[in-house]
Amino acid sequence: MNKGVFVFLIAVCVAIGGFSAFQLINYYSKDRAAEKDFAALLPVSELPGTADIPFDGDLIEYDYLYSYYEELRQRNGDMVGWLSIPGTRVAYPVMQTKGNPEYYLDRNFEKEYSAAGSLFASAISDVELPSDVVTVYGHRMKTGAMFGSLGDFLSSAFLAEHETIVFDTFAGRGLYRVYAAFTIDVGGDGADSGFAYYDYSEFRDEAEFSRFVEQVRGLAATENPAYRPVYGEKLLLLSTCEYSHEDGRLVIVAVRV
Repeated sequence: MNKGVFVFLIAVCVAIGGFSAFQLINYYSKDRAAEKDFAALLPVSELPGTADIPFDGDLIEYDYLYSYYEELRQRNGDMVGWLSIPGTRVAYPVMQTKGNPEYYLDRNFEKEYSAAGSLFASAISDVELPSDVVTVYGHRMKTGAMFGSLGDFLSSAFLAEHETIVFDTFAGRGLYRVYAAFTIDVGGDGADSGFAYYDYSEFRDEAEFSRFVEQVRGLAATENPAYRPVYGEKLLLLSTCEYSHEDGRLVIVAVRV
């Protein structure tokens, strides 16, 4: 090979490697900056979700936090609640914009651009009533921020040790137990795409509810039969990306107690 060509190819490889490294560093720095912004919203360091607080012990009372939630809502009226999973890094406000459902897909609490986005509730969900199914979306960030840790629920051991989700809204506290975690391809050609879990808010009857639960059971990678939903119970779905499919989703299903 001509020496000049060889040197040129080496230079190209170095340039590509340098650019890739720059992109990677830039990605993680932005991710950490977004995480820092949300950490600043925590009212106290002991907020559920930042430590493994037993739910039969010193759980912070809803009444204690309500005034702080109100302060946050004064800053941004799109906030409809606060979601946390004790023992994980999930502890974030939840937004909702029914007229523009994915507004917070790439915006932070201050409505500024952010690749990490914010947690946001489906436009068809009534978080305060609540509706039969409330769905909350969030990015699965590689640093573990936002819904980055939800993949851990694909482990039965992890699910058993982190079975509680707290979803505080302005109507009160919602305690949920994790029933199952499943993955699905929502693409048009996906084998599982017939289950449009994201289209549910109210079940028309018990038969429709039963079909929903059976579809979850059929897809479940992990399941806790003790919390298998029964008709009349309220469900919370946490939905994020899943990377083994082009249009993959990872979904956590929890039951209100």
